[in-house]
Amino acid sequence: MNYESKIFVVDDDSGVRRMVSNIIEEEGIGQVIGEAEDGMQAIDQVMDLQPDLVMIDLLMPELDGIETIKKLRKSGYGGTFVLLSKITDKMMVREAYRAGVEFYIQKPINKEEVSHVVKKVLRYKGMEKTFQNLQFFLNNQDLSHSPQEGKPKTPGNYLTKQDKANNIAENIAMDLGILSQSGSGDILEAMSILAAMDYPEDMKLLQNLKLLYEKIGERYEKSDNRDVARGEKAIERRIRRTIEYALNNLANLGIEDYHHPKFERFGHRLFDFAALREEMLRIQKKSDKKPKINVKRFLEGMLREVKQEDFY
Repeated sequence: MNYESKIFVVDDDSGVRRMVSNIIEEEGIGQVIGEAEDGMQAIDQVMDLQPDLVMIDLLMPELDGIETIKKLRKSGYGGTFVLLSKITDKMMVREAYRAGVEFYIQKPINKEEVSHVVKKVLRYKGMEKTFQNLQFFLNNQDLSHSPQEGKPKTPGNYLTKQDKANNIAENIAMDLGILSQSGSGDILEAMSILAAMDYPEDMKLLQNLKLLYEKIGERYEKSDNRDVARGEKAIERRIRRTIEYALNNLANLGIEDYHHPKFERFGHRLFDFAALREEMLRIQKKSDKKPKINVKRFLEGMLREVKQEDFY
């Protein structure tokens, strides 16, 4: 079990705190090192204990989740926040993301979602810390070597090309806020399959989504993953719903800040401009038209990101 990861839970409902703590302990995800029932109570404890992850409720007495996060950030806390809430108001969720929340888990608490999201967050943060340590080590090594002696291996030598592609795809999914969605696994499998192929074979497969879905299903068969429906239609539905979720997230970012880095980076690469614009108008209640989801455009854009972006 991974008890290196320290987790702190903040919620005014003792039942929620107990449930989240039990899931984390039973799944061997990490160690719950503390709990608090409101934001005021949490601040001093979090600053003293310095957990890797704070799972925090949005609506609490005295000090709500967003204000608690802002105060912790101002005090110098550098860990990760995951929001727990039954609130679906887009403005409040958007404000939470701006305050520093990385993921949003909707109540009522679902064991699979909590396990999936927390594992992904801690895994990503663990890799990030490892790479920072490697970079620090390599920078120091560079200082002690003359140019003639050559430089040590770069961090890229420790990962295969496929590993890098998988990591980049996962980071993109995290940036889009879709890792907790059921179709994120299908999209990551698609990226893994396509990233292993050379051009133009990868583009040819993208033109035949039915075959791509078949290949994803075959992977599930080989891994004996019984928790996932393997049929092509089920995979297609999950992917489409997840892309819709990503579109909504980006559209909300664009409404709030048209020059937001994520909006500028992913908006035109993953979606048709018309679809993005229609979703923004729909959110603002200026239109009832639902945008058309272009699955091929999204997957191709994500694949180009995966293949062209250097992980380091």
